[in-house]
Amino acid sequence: MTGAALALALALLVAPSSTRHRLEAQRPAAPARRGFTMAACVVGALALPLVVPPTAVAAGGIVVVTLAVRWRRRVRHLRRTEESAALQGALDVLVSELRIGAHPVAAFDMAAAEVDGAVAAELRAVASRARLGAEVASGLRSVAARSPLPAHWERLAVTWQLASTHGLPIASVMHTAQRDIVERERFSARVDAGLAGARATAAVLAGLPLLGVGLGQLIGADPLRLLLSGGFGGWLLLIGVMLACCGLWWSDRITGRY
Repeated sequence: MTGAALALALALLVAPSSTRHRLEAQRPAAPARRGFTMAACVVGALALPLVVPPTAVAAGGIVVVTLAVRWRRRVRHLRRTEESAALQGALDVLVSELRIGAHPVAAFDMAAAEVDGAVAAELRAVASRARLGAEVASGLRSVAARSPLPAHWERLAVTWQLASTHGLPIASVMHTAQRDIVERERFSARVDAGLAGARATAAVLAGLPLLGVGLGQLIGADPLRLLLSGGFGGWLLLIGVMLACCGLWWSDRITGRY
């Protein structure tokens, strides 16, 4: 059977281009494949309670939702960290350009050219608004409304508005705002590193019941049969999963305040 499969693969590789084009034309389009996949997922979700007890289905759903929420929080944290690093680098360039007497529009364009990602796009947007006659402070506030670092952008907007209103040297005032942002991010990084142990401990404690179930299976106690059989065991599974997920959520809420 393996030889036949290899022969078929070789025949497809050496087949004429027209044959390959016909085979590709017969493949379903990407939207159709996505529709088939979604339909299969829906059918599987509807048929799952017929095979697995409802308590096990509910427990699995709670686990999936918890993991999805934690994953989104992790992605949001990584995005914030990346944007913070890019913003600090852009502010270094911006302050340097302002100190040598560059026009604010040129300074923002130069800062945007030195970084990548969302920060570069936002700085270019601020420069474009200023080029059309809008205030730089209003552009910075518009960025703060859609950024994962709203406090930093709002602080820059207030600083720029203060310098414009009272005639203060814009380079010196922006340098002060830059140092404030850098120190805040350093403090946040130290706190985050200090709480890494607490987060790891919470994750380990939440996974200990799973380890206990695995050890029970190894010694022949067969706890999975009780937990997946419905009835009293199913309710134990559901309650245990809910308590573990609530513990993770509560620990994330506590550590996320700092």
